[in-house]
Amino acid sequence: MKTRFFHFFAALLLVLSCSVENRSYLQDLDRAIEQKSEFDLSHERMQDWYRLQFRVASSDSARWEAAYSLEKIFFYHDVDSCYHYIREMLRLQGRDQRRCGTSAACYANILYKMDSLSRALAVLETVDTSGLGAGGFHTYGYAGYHIYRKLLHENPVYEQKCRNTINSWWRRDSTNIECVYYHNEQLRRDGLSVDGIGRLDACVLTSPNDTAKAYYFKAMEYLNAGDDVKAMECFATSATYDLQVSAKAYNALYELARILFRRGDIRRADRYMRMTLEDAASSHYALRYNDIILSEYEIMNVVLKQEKHRNYAFIVGTVAVSVILFVVLALLIMLVRYSGRLTVSQRKLSEVSSIKDGFLANYMEKCVDYLNKVDEYRSSLRHTAKEDGPDAIMAQLRKPSFASGEFNGLLSSLDSTFMGIFPDFVDRVNAHMKPGYKLEMPAKDKLSTELRILALIKMGISKRQKIAKILNMSVTTVYSYHCNLQKHSDIPAQYFDRVIASL
Repeated sequence: MKTRFFHFFAALLLVLSCSVENRSYLQDLDRAIEQKSEFDLSHERMQDWYRLQFRVASSDSARWEAAYSLEKIFFYHDVDSCYHYIREMLRLQGRDQRRCGTSAACYANILYKMDSLSRALAVLETVDTSGLGAGGFHTYGYAGYHIYRKLLHENPVYEQKCRNTINSWWRRDSTNIECVYYHNEQLRRDGLSVDGIGRLDACVLTSPNDTAKAYYFKAMEYLNAGDDVKAMECFATSATYDLQVSAKAYNALYELARILFRRGDIRRADRYMRMTLEDAASSHYALRYNDIILSEYEIMNVVLKQEKHRNYAFIVGTVAVSVILFVVLALLIMLVRYSGRLTVSQRKLSEVSSIKDGFLANYMEKCVDYLNKVDEYRSSLRHTAKEDGPDAIMAQLRKPSFASGEFNGLLSSLDSTFMGIFPDFVDRVNAHMKPGYKLEMPAKDKLSTELRILALIKMGISKRQKIAKILNMSVTTVYSYHCNLQKHSDIPAQYFDRVIASL
């Protein structure tokens, strides 16, 4: 009972603390979100102007410079367009040492964002840094740090390469905001005390994009120090600047949404997370796909935890009211009232289960829709060949599609998540099957096609069209599996879906 009272008052204090916080920075962010279409339109006009400069350039050198400008414009806006203009840079670089090094560094950087790590590493190690200017070395340092840090999980030899890259970048430009933050991280890994915020404040900021990065890195410093309130303020300010420069698939809004979920501001966090998902899709940022799926898990877990706390509060209230009624009313009236409250408690528990199922179903449908949109976009690129060059577009289209692997991963996530919530579901289903026909799982936490169909029905998805869409099969195939399951069960056909949903 003490534990339940503790959860109740903890939830109450959390709500009160959220209500009295100064959230003017969130209001500024919401106003920027309302103007998002205007910011995007302004950025599209700038894109058109630079495209025009690229088309009318009088020499390969001038066209390379225009392509380099377009690469920087699209890096945080559209990965595919950025990739296209980097290919143009490689084509136009000639024998100029600066252009060759910068083009290769940009190529390695975009391959990393496209989650092609082995190709990115191969290109990075061909870069001749001796002729790189400040901008080219910044791109090289950024790409090298992220590529080597990610490869550390496979081979510790990349630790020294990562350290050397950061140290070289630091000697070359110790005022660059990204270089300073990564250097701070390196010093902390070496066990040194670092004034992270102070060092970031001393950086030179030359553009709104730099300001967005500065606030983002300050937020990360506050987050590492355990100060969520300051981190939220800096993430919100960074996201506001991101919106103003029309940056897509950047991390500030994503990180802010995660903090808001943890602090219980579900409505606002859900809106921000959906914006992050839309931006990741529109910018084709492949490296973020896994993060998006993990975030969906986190959102679902937070919502389930909040529902559990609400259920604790409901039970505590029910007990308190029952005690009062026991003192005031006669035994018979008290028993009648208590019985009624037990019914309410059962209904609330059923609602919690329904919410849990709804979130799981919504997660799967959203992720599959997202993957389908990515694949659909690939085919739509064929129609843009007239504007940017059909050869470059077709080169992208010939690359193997990653949708199949992502879809299989989503199905595996569905299997393990569903079995974690309903561990005895298969046994319950088999209890209604005729002798000699039992459904089995192919492996631990892996469902067969028949079990996946039944799992979706359990989650409230009974329409054949929706089941076919989620499992990426035809409606006829789903209908065939469903009829076969009905035939081998002891449940009347008209009640089959209803009984499965109630298991």
